[in-house]
Amino acid sequence: MSREKISFNKYGLLIKRIIIPIAIAAVIIAGAIFIVNSGIGQSGKVISYGADSKTAFRIYDGGFIQYTKDGANYYGGSGSKTWSDTYTMTTPVSVERGDYTAVFEAGGRNVRVYNESGLVYNVQTSDTIASVTLAENGYLGVITNGESYMVSVYNASGNMLFQRIEADSGVYPLCCDISPKGNIIAISYMDTSGISIKSKIGMFYINADEGADYTDSMFSAVSKDDEIVFEMYFVSDSVLIAIGDRHITCISSAGVEESSVEVTNEITGIALCGNKVALAYGEAMPDKDGQETGTIMFVSSSGNLTTGYSIGSEVDYFAASKGGVVAGSGTSYYGIDSGGGLKWNLNTSGNVTGIYPTSNVKVCVYATRTWAVKENMSGFDTMEYDPNLIKTTNDTSTTEESQVETVADPIEGGTSDETAAGDGTDGTAAAGGTVSTGTETENGTEGETASGAADTSGTSDTSGGDSTSAQDSQGGQSGDTGSAAQAGE
Repeated sequence: MSREKISFNKYGLLIKRIIIPIAIAAVIIAGAIFIVNSGIGQSGKVISYGADSKTAFRIYDGGFIQYTKDGANYYGGSGSKTWSDTYTMTTPVSVERGDYTAVFEAGGRNVRVYNESGLVYNVQTSDTIASVTLAENGYLGVITNGESYMVSVYNASGNMLFQRIEADSGVYPLCCDISPKGNIIAISYMDTSGISIKSKIGMFYINADEGADYTDSMFSAVSKDDEIVFEMYFVSDSVLIAIGDRHITCISSAGVEESSVEVTNEITGIALCGNKVALAYGEAMPDKDGQETGTIMFVSSSGNLTTGYSIGSEVDYFAASKGGVVAGSGTSYYGIDSGGGLKWNLNTSGNVTGIYPTSNVKVCVYATRTWAVKENMSGFDTMEYDPNLIKTTNDTSTTEESQVETVADPIEGGTSDETAAGDGTDGTAAAGGTVSTGTETENGTEGETASGAADTSGTSDTSGGDSTSAQDSQGGQSGDTGSAAQAGE
């Protein structure tokens, strides 16, 4: 998501806002050439790209999709580019679910759906796109806005299965989500036709034959007075979690409200994490006994709300994977596992555009305007990877060596020591989190706590879900939670 702070407030969305030793200069030059060409599928390998590419990433267990304003590339585990696809978008964003990634732009008319093998299908809409969601089976839900709002569902071949034209005055579809099996779509409506604002969550059968006995295929609805439901996630075929500005509601697939928990703080970030939902809490609401600003919360598949680590300030970047979330505030970033424990924290120079966690939250893709690297964030130092710093240091080293040669002969038998960069140490678990091994592979796992704090996801493989987050406007957004991630500038 972009680093415009997104606060889900009442009555709608409110946009808030090495120096390297001279002795190993020759080694570094050779290494820099290698890493720039070898991709980021392997830890420690760097790729470079143009500052205007608006690059962002979607993380898989076996590699990455790098998507830009000009197209998408996939880098496998070996670090090699295995496929490319071209398109033209001004500001691409993505949503993710399971093996599928949808790339589009708000206000555009094109959605391209990928998996690790490449382009799966492409959908062209007649009206401008307002919202997109994906199901684990590859089904796509699209809300468009033209003369009227329309909600459409496409199968994994790109064929339309369901379309609903919203003709009621003052009633607007805000978001939707599709059940994992692809038989139900839930649509959240904001109703402004009365004295006070209301929300209605309609449950529809996608298959026309299954919905033939119901008006417009809607078999159930849940109403919420004086509330906006701005995001929803099917965390299983039987449970829908609806996030509103006043309550978090657990709804069965039969369309029955099972439970509801009060929201005490503004929500500044949201992401689907495995079979749970991760939230970033902002300031406490008036007259509410809220959490500290910057607290990460987790909603279980049964609708229970648990508390994780607090970064102590308002979150303006939020990305997730099955293994945890990355929360940012200003130039400070924090890796928090799915149990709510702090695993690492990092102060950056401000050039970072996104930090995308793998299934092991300690290992992330660290992205800037012009380069990215997959690495362990514990003890991470950008000066070890920035091609511009390496080049500047190499140029200085070459000049100094040249000057030395004009006044002295080389010393025979001289040696130089090379210092290998370490991987970093494990972070300290907090808020009930567990300390993991901190390996550099993205296959590490994070255990759930007994309290039910679940896998937090986001940008990584959403076999457990998608991610939404507030992210640096310089960098890309991605999320499998129905909140799209916006690519950086």
